[in-house]
Formats: sequence, C-alpha cells, structure tokens
Amino acid sequence: MKYAIRPLEERDIDDVVRAEEIIYGTTLGYDMLRAELKINPFANYFVLEIDGGFGGYIGLWIHDETAEIINFLIMKEYQGLGFGKMMMNFVIDLCESVNVKTISLEVRKDNEKAIGLYEKLGFTCSHVRKNYYTDSTDALVLIKHLR
Repeated sequence: MKYAIRPLEERDIDDVVRAEEIIYGTTLGYDMLRAELKINPFANYFVLEIDGGFGGYIGLWIHDETAEIINFLIMKEYQGLGFGKMMMNFVIDLCESVNVKTISLEVRKDNEKAIGLYEKLGFTCSHVRKNYYTDSTDALVLIKHLR
C-alpha cells in the first residue's frame, strides 16, 4: 500500500463530505469546509491518500499555543491498520513544530476504539460535554500537553 498525508485541497471536499456521511451519518458540509480552506487562517486540514484514493482526513485549528482537532476520520476499510495513529502523530509533530502547548478534541463517550488510540498517544479526559452530539450522546473532551 502506498500512502501519503498532504494538505486538503478544494478538490478533496466532495470526498470528505461523502466520508463524513458514511462514518458519522452527518457532515460539516461542503460550504463550511470550503470556507475553512479559504477564509480561516487558523485552519489546517490534511488528507490521507492510500493507493491514490481517499483514506481519511483530519482538521485542526492552531492558534497561538493551542490546537483543537475539529474532525478526524479514517475510512472503515483502513481502520485498525495504523493509519489513525500515523495521522495523529503527524498532527502532534506539526503542533510541536509551531510551539503548541496543548491539543484538545472531543470524542463520543461510546467510541472506545478512538478513545483507546487517543489515550495511547497521551490524551487524558478533561471533562464531559453532556448531550453534545445530535443524538444526545455525551462527548469527552480530551487534552494532550506537549513539551
């Protein structure tokens, strides 16, 4: 398998929207993602290409010494193969390179696979956001402190 992580481009947005609908059942939407790319100076979005196709993506906002992961997904056929860990390590390295001190993210409290990955990477639970998702599932807010 050949793979690469590269900056998200406008031509990737359709793939991201389709992937979000498949994985999450909802999407940030084409217009929001396009605005993130074109207008938001804090937005950093990356695509995982696998064998020339779409394997996943991650988006984060970096502002001063903080970063917030906005969305992250790996397509089901590539889950469990180390791509999620690779993308998270890519983002952690990026954040360290620009002197970010803290990374945060929200994760569904019932997403044990994702929580396990984040914990292995040094994220800890800060607090719970009750009824955060549209189906009223709580979100765990996880934080990682960098050097």
